Amino acid sequence: MNEPGHDLRSEVGELLVDRGVLTVEALARPVVSESVFFAQLIEDAACSEGALVAFLAERSGFPGIDLSMSALLLSALDLIPRPVAEGDQILPLSTEGGRLHLAVTDPEAANESIDEVRFITGMEISLYIALPAPLERCILAAFDARERGETLWRGAGIAADAPPRLAIVSSSLTLDALSHGLSTHSAVYPTSGPIARAPAPEAAASAPHSDHSLATIQIEIGDETGEHEQLIGSVRTGPKRILIVDDEPDIIRLLSRALQIKGYLVESASDGALAEARLDKEPLPDLVLLDAMLPHVHGFEVCQRLKANKARRAVQVIMMSAVYRGWRFAQDVKESYGADDFVEKPFHLADLLRRVDERLAEGKSVPPPTQAVEKLYRAGVDALSRGNAEESRTALESAARIDPFAPRVQFALAQAYVAQGDVYRAISAYERAVELRPKLFAALKNLSALYLEKGFRTKATETLERAFSAAPDPKARDEIRILLERLG
Repeated sequence: MNEPGHDLRSEVGELLVDRGVLTVEALARPVVSESVFFAQLIEDAACSEGALVAFLAERSGFPGIDLSMSALLLSALDLIPRPVAEGDQILPLSTEGGRLHLAVTDPEAANESIDEVRFITGMEISLYIALPAPLERCILAAFDARERGETLWRGAGIAADAPPRLAIVSSSLTLDALSHGLSTHSAVYPTSGPIARAPAPEAAASAPHSDHSLATIQIEIGDETGEHEQLIGSVRTGPKRILIVDDEPDIIRLLSRALQIKGYLVESASDGALAEARLDKEPLPDLVLLDAMLPHVHGFEVCQRLKANKARRAVQVIMMSAVYRGWRFAQDVKESYGADDFVEKPFHLADLLRRVDERLAEGKSVPPPTQAVEKLYRAGVDALSRGNAEESRTALESAARIDPFAPRVQFALAQAYVAQGDVYRAISAYERAVELRPKLFAALKNLSALYLEKGFRTKATETLERAFSAAPDPKARDEIRILLERLG
């Protein structure tokens, strides 16, 4: 039998049979889906929801969420329409630390939906594993409760007057808790205010020491970005150059012909990776017509990295998309990714050509005031070195508002957040830094430590692998290799 979920059911079932929690006869019962299998285990009292979530968290490397022991503020539901939540089986849990925390059953399968949610909300996402049947029930119940005017939804396993909280199950817990049917909450997070760790007594007693810590990684302090000012003093002559980036050959042919007739020099690339390779070479194009949905590297990432580079941010970018529509999206693309203009597909050719002419006639993009950003950045770093995290945060947030595409500002801002214990915002700032500078070793190294601290073992491993490829010397590579071996 090879229906979806069979391998996972076998893996869980065999473990439970070995430990005497489940009978061979019960395991042999036919079930139609993984969701039904887990629901039946809970119904038969073979395992608690928390114990099964612990297994899934350990197996996937993502932290889990025991919905039966959670109480959710329903205001988070405003960020995702009900049909999307029900159709894609994703549930907003909270907005702790300025991030959107989502429950899903399969992080890999949810990738496309998560990308959409990230763009629509403008928030970074943290994913948590949930059991299929409890998640489906919770989505329906939570949205029903919100429609009745309620502000809080509580799981069946907690008191009727319980305050908002997330029952998070760490991915580093061992499987002993599963085999004993324990409720294995490694932490209970309030959904407002400071995060308070509260290990469940039974989990602490049953789970032996697990060497999944990255305590040997020290958070790097100071300017580790290697960023420096680079000024381009060459004078451009001749026709303007335009780079068209689109994975549809017909659109490339149409635009190339129309732009060449107008006297522009035209080049093209069919995916994001090819576009970035071209933008690493001279002469730079004067303008890029950039599709949002591209193979290999997303168009938004191409735009963001281009605008993060001081030597190249003057290149004009007109983004195009058939998926993202409306003036709000256009504004988000400009503010979050640095695009100079945004055009919806299908477009009118005459309108697009007019926009190209206008962008090139207006000249280069106006860069942010470098002196103001530099002054705020230095003030923030100096305050951090003196131990004044609040002053540092204020200065660096101001610098980031002026120039959101400066990797070293994001890097230093993450350090200020860490100093204040605001880990989720620190994760977001480090993520932003490595989006802008993918080979930024110190940010990757620090980010992996924070991911593991919050139970995101898979993300910690992925980030360490990126850090390994970005390591500046053999000693750093050896350090990362040891940490990767420790994570297994």
